[in-house]
Amino acid sequence: MRHRLQEGLRFESGTGPPPCYRLLLLDAAPGARAAAVGRALEALTSMLRDLRRGDSRDLAGQSRAAKAAAREQFDGLRLLLGYGRRFFDEEVHRPRLTHATRPDFLAYLARRPAAFPELPWADPETPNVGEADLVLQLTGDSEAAVSCAAVECWKLIADDGLPLSVVSSLGGFGRPDGRGWLEFHDGVSNIQSDQRLAAIEAGGDPQWMRGGTYMALLRVEVDLSTWRRLERAEQELVIGRDKLSGAALTAVTRDARGRPVPVAARAPAESATAEERAAWRDPPQSVDPMLEASHIHRANQNRASPSAAGGLRMFRQGYDFLDGFREGTPIVGLNFVSFQSDLRTLQHVLHLPGWLGDVNFGGPAEPQAGDPPSPRLLALRAGGFYAVPPRARPFPGAGLVGATPRRAAGAGGGSRASRAR
Repeated sequence: MRHRLQEGLRFESGTGPPPCYRLLLLDAAPGARAAAVGRALEALTSMLRDLRRGDSRDLAGQSRAAKAAAREQFDGLRLLLGYGRRFFDEEVHRPRLTHATRPDFLAYLARRPAAFPELPWADPETPNVGEADLVLQLTGDSEAAVSCAAVECWKLIADDGLPLSVVSSLGGFGRPDGRGWLEFHDGVSNIQSDQRLAAIEAGGDPQWMRGGTYMALLRVEVDLSTWRRLERAEQELVIGRDKLSGAALTAVTRDARGRPVPVAARAPAESATAEERAAWRDPPQSVDPMLEASHIHRANQNRASPSAAGGLRMFRQGYDFLDGFREGTPIVGLNFVSFQSDLRTLQHVLHLPGWLGDVNFGGPAEPQAGDPPSPRLLALRAGGFYAVPPRARPFPGAGLVGATPRRAAGAGGGSRASRAR
């Protein structure tokens, strides 16, 4: 293995994120000591590994066939463990949970004013359910796998009196058609596989994060009603892609009435290589101000190497969600999940004018006559930043709570942890 990133981050060539996603956000119990929290995390991660083998605590002794069915259900389950700003907060935890150095930019998201200039909170009066001491990202091949695993965590906490509490759970799903709620191709422009490790692997500041990464979560509600009132050409100009093919726009012409008309890249030949097809979808360099104002250009302005200063490269993964209906209108959105070597990356992108710091989603910051609109589509429902240390045994980040970290030789394995009291 040429990296130490946790198994829950799928970024290698030929792999993709599993289709089902659930976050379990956990807080340490008031007054809990670091060693007890460490034993609790060891017990949780060990139990989740047991699930992948078909071993369920409540079903010990079940038949071989039943165990095989359980093993099949949980076979694709993957876990990622992260530590939030709250974990390091001495005002929250007395005694403190760790004496380790808190990474720079591992910060709380501001409530007032908005966390980012043009991305408001959907409801600034409600608590942010995206921040906690700890986050368990559960991904798998079925909703049953990730949701049942989350409930198994709750059972273990309740049955064994572990010094943890589940404060929230956020779910999502991937779409096999590669589109999002806006009906455009989603995530077709991302870092090339051979560049991803350089973009997401953290250095040694602080030292305990060397070989890990940083996760940013933004659970963003999308105003689908506003979006659907736009004409197709307006939508394409705001996004920067052809709606049907996913091709990047290459030019903007005008019709007889002076209205902008998007022009997409010509489709590659059937014999085109995968690299040529990727380049077809990647937004080209442009001097057209309307194209430069589109969402994909704003999000992909710097095509420098991931390791270059100011590269602002991140590896993005997205999971849609549906949170029911409000007054007959669906509450939909995206779990925007990004991994980067430094949390400054996302903060810069969402603060810098010309990137995403002066518009809510895309389009000109100050539309002129004949320009496409710059719709306000997005509002933040939850969010948080998390430090995701490298693989280690008995669990990632064990050294933060005084456990003796042992470098993992690979994914999974290990004996059942002794239960925390």
